Amino acid sequence: MKCLIIGLGNFGTTLAIELTNKGHEIIGVDHLEQRVEDIKDNISVAYIMDATERTALKQLPLDEMDCAIVCIGQSMDYSLRTVAALKELGVSKVYARAIDNTHQSILRAMSIKKIFIPEQYAARIIADRFTSNKAEELF
Repeated sequence: MKCLIIGLGNFGTTLAIELTNKGHEIIGVDHLEQRVEDIKDNISVAYIMDATERTALKQLPLDEMDCAIVCIGQSMDYSLRTVAALKELGVSKVYARAIDNTHQSILRAMSIKKIFIPEQYAARIIADRFTSNKAEELF
């Protein structure tokens, strides 16, 4: 599977590397040069670019991607603008990280069907493990 991951902070970088290790082809994008430098040897290709700009995104092989995953976690505005640009450019499968419930609601209104809030997901897993006396498996 070919995936575009936009936002290479902690979550996006971990996701990109894990998917690469599982045999997927990953193109990573971030506007910070250091983040791109840190991951470039661990994924297929990494680009420094402002993903909110449609003209920048047009330079990517979007028609070859099976999906785009927007992992931006520090700016709701940047995330929403990136999602909108991807949708305007015809990317059919766009998944997105939400910062909070309001962000999630806006993404739903934009017809994004796969939305995740990693902190909530991790908290549920930890709570389940504690409840089932498997806390030692967490760390």
